[in-house]
Amino acid sequence: MLEGSKRISDFIDVEQLQAIQDNCSKAMGLAFVTVDYRGRPITKYSGFTPHCKLGREIQGFSEMCEQCDAHGGLHSAITGQPYIYRCHADLVDFAVPLIFNGSYMGAVMGGQVRLQDEEERELERILPQQTNWRKNQALDEAYRQAETITYEKLESAVKVLRDMILYTIQDHYNRTMVRELEGKDKELAEARAVRSDLEFAIQKQELNSFQQQESSRYFFFVMNVITRLAFQEKAVQTEAVAYDFADIMRYTTDPDHKISTLGEELSYIGALLRIQKAWIGEGLEYSISVPERYWGASCPFMTFQPVVELLLQGCEAESRRIDVFAEEDGEDLLLQILSNNEAVTMEELEAQASGPFEKEHFSLRDTDRNLKRTFGKRYGLWAEPRKDGRPGCAVRFKLPLKREK
Repeated sequence: MLEGSKRISDFIDVEQLQAIQDNCSKAMGLAFVTVDYRGRPITKYSGFTPHCKLGREIQGFSEMCEQCDAHGGLHSAITGQPYIYRCHADLVDFAVPLIFNGSYMGAVMGGQVRLQDEEERELERILPQQTNWRKNQALDEAYRQAETITYEKLESAVKVLRDMILYTIQDHYNRTMVRELEGKDKELAEARAVRSDLEFAIQKQELNSFQQQESSRYFFFVMNVITRLAFQEKAVQTEAVAYDFADIMRYTTDPDHKISTLGEELSYIGALLRIQKAWIGEGLEYSISVPERYWGASCPFMTFQPVVELLLQGCEAESRRIDVFAEEDGEDLLLQILSNNEAVTMEELEAQASGPFEKEHFSLRDTDRNLKRTFGKRYGLWAEPRKDGRPGCAVRFKLPLKREK
């Protein structure tokens, strides 16, 4: 087990960390380097500007750069919060602490940009501003070519990168726990054989839910989306994907989630579909039309996500339409997810599952049993052909009705 370890390399492959860093640098236009808890670099520099590369080769200038790095890293470690500051050459840098299980494991350092609104923004200067380096024509010209962004965009980029790295560290840690649980599960195989089908389904559902929560299958997919959009437009759409991905990570890694609200689940599904839409483009259309008065209804954590993923299977090859809406059914709430997916029964949907679903042995019937176990026998889910005459299927969830006044 990894308790007590402070080495980042124990929790994340350094090559994987380098890939995250490189992709974020390309997408966000920022420089990055990750250091361990002693302040030593464990990755190569990503996106370092010509100004900083040239300056660090000049005696005197380089020493001041190192002082700024040391002070910024120390400040972030002490406060536990990202620290954005001005360096001696009047560029804006940052230090982002990586803290896991209460231990400071290192930091992501970077920045090397100028602010569009720098006249209005008061940032701490690590060292008194130096100007004699401007006499060096090459260094001065390189400074003028440094990326210029808003403070808000810089702050968002810093938080997104931190969330990505900590999410990957958390995922590795949880996978280690899952392997240990699976080992213990094998030891109980004989006892499990005599348990009732319901008890086995409950245990299986709990393990699958844990794996689904902590799965990192979206990680490199979204990194590719961010990079692709950054090269295409470097603007609003890229920021939207980054925000949605950050929201997804925060929701799925919350250890206290067992029962959510319908509003929380729909917010997560909305972020998931927006990211898929950014990647697929016109091949995906969707709508979520659930009145706000139903958002307070209780719903088991991550109930809809696997169903939406199954309905999206194959959408890169053929266009897909997803519609989510809800209506009252007596004393209950009937939430429906309609799709033009040709699979129309639970068996047919599961038969087309690929990738992570095959490895996790996911079953829609497990979700159905979980709903019944949580709320009662009359609740659950089922899949059937659409009733509006259009091709495709409808997956329906019956939940306890709770209206918001």
